[in-house]
Amino acid sequence: MSLHHPLVQSLALPFALAFVWAALARTLAGPESGARWAAAGVSLGLVLSSIAAIGWVGRPLSITEKLPWIIAAAALAGIVAEWLRASARLQWAAAGALWALAVIVVLGNQPMLPRIGSWIVGMAVIGAVLAEPPARANAAAMLVVAALGLAALAMRSGSALLFELSLALSAAVAAAGLWLWPVSRIRLGASALIAAVVTWLSLAQSTGLLTGAPPGSVLLLAASFSSGAVVRGVRQRLRRGEAPPWVETLLVAGVAVLWVLAALALAHWGGKAFGADPSDPYYAPTWK
Repeated sequence: MSLHHPLVQSLALPFALAFVWAALARTLAGPESGARWAAAGVSLGLVLSSIAAIGWVGRPLSITEKLPWIIAAAALAGIVAEWLRASARLQWAAAGALWALAVIVVLGNQPMLPRIGSWIVGMAVIGAVLAEPPARANAAAMLVVAALGLAALAMRSGSALLFELSLALSAAVAAAGLWLWPVSRIRLGASALIAAVVTWLSLAQSTGLLTGAPPGSVLLLAASFSSGAVVRGVRQRLRRGEAPPWVETLLVAGVAVLWVLAALALAHWGGKAFGADPSDPYYAPTWK
């Protein structure tokens, strides 16, 4: 299999980079600093896999050509936030400002009102991800499940490129998640989460703009990020004690899967499926 094969770029490359970076950080930087910076490999994997799939265009014109720039900016913002030990509120504000720039200016290809709506939904998603404890795998579980759902939606809607990038996101976050579940050995902080959540939002926005995916399906995928809050809310309503972290993560993932299944069902019944088009100007498939 060639190193340029899409499966290598979308699965092996981001997974290996994120996993190996975490191992090196824990070994070389010590238990405290290493745990903080181990998740930065997620950002590294996302940036390099997006460049491998799309390339780096100095003056990007199409939406997909702009994606590596957005991902790189989000990765840099996350690393700076981690370095400054920014509070969760400051991280949310920084990621929200970056998302506003991306959805309103960079990816703007629709009337202003829908752009603002996308930004509001994105702010809720960012808040839900950053609200999860960094020493638990809940945020990783939601991101992995939502990214896989987005990959399925993109492929069904005819975009192999967005499918590939969504898989890359799930692979990079899953690699970090293995260091958090079932036992926490690192922290999933801003160095990974800001890049991961902004990448997911950018891919979701691109899927809505470039394919025939129903907007309702994209919104249901975004709703999967409420899974952590849903699990905690149900537990409090039932007056149950706190479950072991590894069990809670499984419950969060299970609720997220239900949202994803609802999104794909809506796409099946309410959207039009498109086949892959080798002449697609955004991506020429090279599956071999």
